[in-house]
Amino acid sequence: MTRYEAVIGLEIHLQIKTATKAFCRCAGDYNAPSNRNICPVCTGAPGALPVLSDEFVARAVKFCLALGAQVNLTSSFDRKNYFYPDMPKNYQITQFFTPIGSEGHLAVTGSDGTERDIRIERIHMEEDTAKSAHMGERTLLNFNRAGLPLIEVVSHPDLKSGEEAAQYFKKIYDIAVKYLDICHGNMEEGNLRCDANVSIRPVGSSELFTKAEVKNVNSFAFIAKAIDYEIERQIAIVTGGGEVESETRLWNAKLKRTETMRKKSGRNDYRYFNEPDLGPLRITAEFVEQIRRTLPELPDAKRRRLRDAYGLNNEMLDLMVGYPAVCAYFETAAALYPTGGRTIASWIAGELLRVEDKEHFAAVKTPPAHIASLARLVDEKRVTGPQAKELFAVMRETGHDPNEIVVADPRFQQMAGGETAAMVTAVVDENPDAVEKYLGGKENLLGFFMGQVMKRSKGKADPAEVTEMIKKELTKRKK
Repeated sequence: MTRYEAVIGLEIHLQIKTATKAFCRCAGDYNAPSNRNICPVCTGAPGALPVLSDEFVARAVKFCLALGAQVNLTSSFDRKNYFYPDMPKNYQITQFFTPIGSEGHLAVTGSDGTERDIRIERIHMEEDTAKSAHMGERTLLNFNRAGLPLIEVVSHPDLKSGEEAAQYFKKIYDIAVKYLDICHGNMEEGNLRCDANVSIRPVGSSELFTKAEVKNVNSFAFIAKAIDYEIERQIAIVTGGGEVESETRLWNAKLKRTETMRKKSGRNDYRYFNEPDLGPLRITAEFVEQIRRTLPELPDAKRRRLRDAYGLNNEMLDLMVGYPAVCAYFETAAALYPTGGRTIASWIAGELLRVEDKEHFAAVKTPPAHIASLARLVDEKRVTGPQAKELFAVMRETGHDPNEIVVADPRFQQMAGGETAAMVTAVVDENPDAVEKYLGGKENLLGFFMGQVMKRSKGKADPAEVTEMIKKELTKRKK
């Protein structure tokens, strides 16, 4: 058992989809030709004044509500002062003193299977920087990204492992991208970026060792691997008698390790002060409630409802909650056959998603009613398992309802009980050695007999009925 435990906090930046940039009327399209969407405001020309986007405010409020955060009716914009080539004004407009949202929460499931809340300290609005492209000794800048609206979500240091951090990051992604549709979520383009602050401490202690920051990790798998690597690295340093240095590190995906980006000699002094060109942001309680009424059902609420209504297992719940279009399809089918939810979900996950893309499921060509009909036929044992798979293929190919296919196609007619019994007797008669071994205690040979009968019946025999018939026939052979 390890003597140390990890303490992890995440800072997640989301680039928000709006028609214009945060503080000017330039189009919010980063992918336009380089330096096409720029103006004196977002390039920092002297005397140019910012004007806050109303759409940005509305989407920030919506995101705060989705994370269960308190929306501050009065918040402020502030200047974060630093020099870097991608920051044309030499300062960033952000929210430091009073953010738009505070004290939210998201649940994660720990390694012991218990669910607990991860507290969110603050949610604030700010502007993005330009995009740097390093080409040998030159650095090119694309100011299309300068001034795009960002939301930063800062958690309390409540996370304990890379897996928990990945869960939390994925939930933020799902809410922003799949449920609220306020972010493109393309991590390769920088729409969604995550920094992790990682430190360790002796188990049960409140005193932390020096933390390291792992910056700009761009996938859920990599955030888990980077954090777990960093935890082990820090434990190895401390147990070896060394001290963890305060530094910013990057994840090297090829070598599967974090590496030093820069050392931190002290706390950065950004000389924050209120943005003089923007007054306080004041919104009304009525405005907040109006936005609250537009919220969709959110992932945790959806998970609870689907579990209670249909008894779906965690794997199915992950699929339905993670892919809203798949869930909408499932619920349409389940409304036609309410007691068949688990069977319907199984056919969606096991067969339909083999031939359809869950990322673009809205374009699926098989109607939900057909999956509901197929599930009912299976549950009512009007078709066997092998028949159902063949029926699924015919249904996909013809576009006909499974009930119509079963009536018209002799391949899907059930065998009569007497015909099945005759096949069982023949299979047992033809395999005396297997019968002797079964009766001698090798009961796993039941599967052999089952396979032989189902092969002869071409999948038309009812497997449950066959199983009982074989057991009875073998029992009769006992001496």
